[in-house]
Amino acid sequence: MILLDYGINTKGKITGQFKTTCPKCSKDRKKKSDPCLSVNADEGIWNCHNCGWNGSLNKRKKNVEYVMPKWSNSTNLSDKLVEWFSDRGITQKTLIRNQVTEGKAYMPQILKEINTIQFNYFRGDELVNIKYRDGSKNFKMVKDAEKIFYGINDILESEEIIIVEGEIDKLSFEEAGYKNCISVPNGAGNKKMNYLDSCEDIINNIKKVYLATDNDEAGVELQKELSRRIGRDKCYMINYPEGCKDANDVLSKYNSIELEKCLIDAQPYPLEGVVSINSISDDIDRLYINGLNKGLTIGQGSFDEVFSFVTSQLTVITGIPTHGKSHFLEHLCMRLSCRHGWKFGVFSPEHFPIELHFSVLAEKFIGKCFRVNPNYPQMDSQELEYAKEFINEHYHWIRPDSETFSVDSILSAAKSLVMRHGINAMIIDPWNKISHDFGHGNETTYINNLLTRLNIFKQKYDIHIFLVAHPRKMMKNHTGMYDVPTLYDIAGSSHFYNQVDNGITVYRDFRENIITIHVQKVKFRHLGKIDAVDFRYNHQNGRFTEEGHLPDNDLYCVEKNDDHEF
Repeated sequence: MILLDYGINTKGKITGQFKTTCPKCSKDRKKKSDPCLSVNADEGIWNCHNCGWNGSLNKRKKNVEYVMPKWSNSTNLSDKLVEWFSDRGITQKTLIRNQVTEGKAYMPQILKEINTIQFNYFRGDELVNIKYRDGSKNFKMVKDAEKIFYGINDILESEEIIIVEGEIDKLSFEEAGYKNCISVPNGAGNKKMNYLDSCEDIINNIKKVYLATDNDEAGVELQKELSRRIGRDKCYMINYPEGCKDANDVLSKYNSIELEKCLIDAQPYPLEGVVSINSISDDIDRLYINGLNKGLTIGQGSFDEVFSFVTSQLTVITGIPTHGKSHFLEHLCMRLSCRHGWKFGVFSPEHFPIELHFSVLAEKFIGKCFRVNPNYPQMDSQELEYAKEFINEHYHWIRPDSETFSVDSILSAAKSLVMRHGINAMIIDPWNKISHDFGHGNETTYINNLLTRLNIFKQKYDIHIFLVAHPRKMMKNHTGMYDVPTLYDIAGSSHFYNQVDNGITVYRDFRENIITIHVQKVKFRHLGKIDAVDFRYNHQNGRFTEEGHLPDNDLYCVEKNDDHEF
């Protein structure tokens, strides 16, 4: 099934997030053209903010069972196909070694069965998937089959590998004498990179990775994401000659020697902490023309004015116990997931078992109670499944094998989550649940060193780290209230102010039922400013609404009961 099968007008888009009209209610609305349906084409999910209609293309699977295609050793290639590849510099010998075949297949893009090239994806002796391609670059893969790198068998004994964007580019490098090349299965436009799941151990043991993606915007983005997940310290960038988009262009327009030269001239990614003006020349030009850009916002006006989000940052959140630190952080993260597709790694021992934490997140996502509540609507079974699917895709919990939650074990798991799932942010909640060993030093020195490690990690893997830290025990003032804690009040060290990019204090006035978010530090002024914003908290669904504003309705699932008191 595709989005069009549900009557959804995709406006010709097959990826990304966008808004369109709703096939269920728009025809009956006064303003029929109002784009009230939010669609995430990458996830195959949608929700109408007017009528509440929502759905998903795929049912969530608890245990994935992949379809295994049957191998047919039909390597008797037609003269036409051999000639087609020959025109692109690829010999029949290379086609046979890579078990390229041809045969009839139904192509949904043109709605008919035609003769196709068949790229067979093997892992060992097992056929895992097949990509069918016609002469017009239409392609499909076996439905419900596992996605793996094309040519994975060719890198098992290699210390250096080449990653390309298409099967023909892999064959092109082989013609240049390099068999240690693999291709991503779904090109650069698809953000799902689950093909990394089954080869983490292989990639970790490789010392050098040449990234030979296409010379276009999508290829550059794929290169950036692969380098982030694999580790930039072992990645090299391949550049193609003027007028060449990919490896096969170089092979067919020039020769294998020129393609080999591209490999020899590959440049390493910039070293961590070392920058030259030449390496950032384009960034300087963009800054000169456009100025500094604000980060990602959560869609709540007053807060958006004082704080925005980018990766490669460390944000500490503090507040007196019971004032709502974790709840507000979960609110921020859910909105970043819904609005911008951010994925999170979560280390939160206080929120186990995970099903309890899921119920909290599901309420924030759906806007209804998880459990039966006589005073507030409960999410129905369809909404529950919708929440399962969304949270399963965007949240991944870290639970170390032992009861000792060391920083090493947390960061090791986070590194795997970057590679496998491409997480954009890491939550550590709270700081005091990490196992701390001061050794022979003092606490201040220890905290400084540990925060330095977190800063190095966030920079290396380009993620945002959210760290929840409790203040030291505070005394009530003469009014019987606690003063608003600052970052200097966090138990342990003043480094919680000096070493972080951003600092937020969550403070709750129980008498007025107002939670004030104090932004106390923003390292880069284009991302925000020091200020405070008042929120009201809905105990029934866990959502925060800015004081003086109606309950939000711009998440995937709309809160339709605006008449309930906060």
